[in-house]
Amino acid sequence: MNDNFKKQISDIEDLNEIAQIIAESTELRERISGFEKEPFSKCFSAAKKPVSMSFKKKGDTIYIVGDYTCSEDDNSSVLEIILEAMDQDLITTAHTLENGLFWGMIEACSVKRLGFDITSLSEIPEKDFLFKDNNPAILVGLSSDKEGRFVDFIYNNGIEITLLGHVTKGELRVDDTSFGFIGEYID
Repeated sequence: MNDNFKKQISDIEDLNEIAQIIAESTELRERISGFEKEPFSKCFSAAKKPVSMSFKKKGDTIYIVGDYTCSEDDNSSVLEIILEAMDQDLITTAHTLENGLFWGMIEACSVKRLGFDITSLSEIPEKDFLFKDNNPAILVGLSSDKEGRFVDFIYNNGIEITLLGHVTKGELRVDDTSFGFIGEYID
């Protein structure tokens, strides 16, 4: 997310208006076009079984791993645990959130033209929850049959985890509010 974009949305309180600005972003489309060529994040390249940045299928569960409420730059312990979860085949998607959660969710949905239905965190203003950039937490997706093992693994390693929701067929929903469909953001 470039500085011009950050400045543009800083004074806007209407979340749908911010989402519309993102939908018109050429920067988002350029990043998404790169995912087809390079579907894996470089920060997860050390995994023996790397996973892509894209959600796999409708019904998969979406989590944030790490402390989403902070702005710490060091997420090395979270990265280490995510790499281990990859190697244990517990997750199908891992995506960093350097441009904010909403942006990251669109990127993760883009390749397979999926959507999401998530619930925000009540202790964070919705605008910060969706659009705060440079967060050290990691967005992950996993199939429901691995969910119990994954949650136990994360808790046993003392890492914070937050259930967000699930992958959908194409609509983008946050707290029962629709932000349209994935095609509006990537076409």
